[in-house]
Amino acid sequence: MDVTLITETLDPMLGGIPRYNFEISKIKELKNVINFSKTLKNEGLLDKYLNKVYRRKRILEEYKKDLGQILHFTQPEIMFKSNILKGKKVVLTVHDLAVFGTMKVKSLYGRLRGISFRSQFRFAVERADIIMTNSTQTRDELVDILGVDPGKIVVQNHGIDEKFKPKDTKKDNVIGYFGGFDRRKRVKKLVEDFIASTFSNDMKLIIYGSDKGDYHTIKERYKSFSNVIFKDRIPEEKLVDTINEFQYFVYPTSYEGFGLPLLECIACGIPSFIYEDGELPAEVRKYALVIRNLDEIKKTEYKELEKDFKSRSEQVKKEFSWEKTRAGTLEQYQKLEAKTI
Repeated sequence: MDVTLITETLDPMLGGIPRYNFEISKIKELKNVINFSKTLKNEGLLDKYLNKVYRRKRILEEYKKDLGQILHFTQPEIMFKSNILKGKKVVLTVHDLAVFGTMKVKSLYGRLRGISFRSQFRFAVERADIIMTNSTQTRDELVDILGVDPGKIVVQNHGIDEKFKPKDTKKDNVIGYFGGFDRRKRVKKLVEDFIASTFSNDMKLIIYGSDKGDYHTIKERYKSFSNVIFKDRIPEEKLVDTINEFQYFVYPTSYEGFGLPLLECIACGIPSFIYEDGELPAEVRKYALVIRNLDEIKKTEYKELEKDFKSRSEQVKKEFSWEKTRAGTLEQYQKLEAKTI
C-alpha cells in the first residue's frame, strides 16, 4: 500500500499520542514510517522554533523520492505548508482541540505559541482529505469550532493493549496518578484535594512524573507533605504491575480528547474516578465514576467498587483494542487509495 506514516515519535512511554503512533506503525501494509524524533532536537526554544520552520521540512525533503501517494500525519502540529504535499492525499489524525481553549497561556511567548499552533492546526485540517479523530467529542469540536465538513471525519477510538488486565496483586494504600502535567491535567487540584481529604490520614498519593509540564513546580511546592510522594515516570515494562498496586486511580483532568491512562487503569480493574467538571468523551467517561472531591469515594465500600470495576474491565477490553484501531485506519487508507486510481 502506498502510504507513508509521519510521526513525531514512536516511543510509547511518552504518552497517548506517541503510544497511538507506535500502534499504528504496526500496520503491515504501510510503505514506510518517518519518525521525526530520530533527527530532531528539543533542547530549548530555538530548537523548537527550528523544528517548526525548517527541520521537519528538511527531513521530508530527504525522503521525497520514497514518500507514498498517501501521507498520514499523526497530529496537526507536525504538518506544514510545503510543495511536498502537492499531488498527495493526506490523512490527518486529530487527538483534541486543546489549543483552541484549554491550553493555558499567560506569557507573551505562550500567547504567540498558541496563535502559531492554531494557524498550523487550521491549515492541517483544511488540507487533509480524511481526518481521523479519537473520539466523538473531538469530531464534534472540529465541526462546531472549525466548521469542518463532518463527511470527511472518521471516528476511530484509541485502543487498549491486551497486557492491561487485573492481577492478583496486593494493593497498597495508594491513590495513584500518571499522565501529563500541563495545566489542563490539574494535578495540582488533585494534590490539594488529597491534602484536604480524610484520605491523607492513612493513605498515600503517588504522582508518577516526568520533566515536562508543571511536574517540577508541583513537586517543589508539595514535597514537604509526607503522604504526597513524587516518583519518576513508570517504565513501560512495569506499567501494568504498578497500576495493579493502586487502590484507586484519580484522573483530575479538565479536558481530554480521549483519556488513555484512565481506560488503562479501568482495564486493570482499578476503581477510577474523574471530577464532575472534567470534560471527557462520552465513550470513555461512562466507564469512570464521577466525584466532586476525594472523600466522596468513601461512600461506597471498597469490595463493592473492586467487584464493579472488574466488570468494567471486561467491558472496556471488548470495546477498545488497538487491533480495531489499526483495522479501521487501514480501511480508510484503502478507501482513499481507491479514489486515486
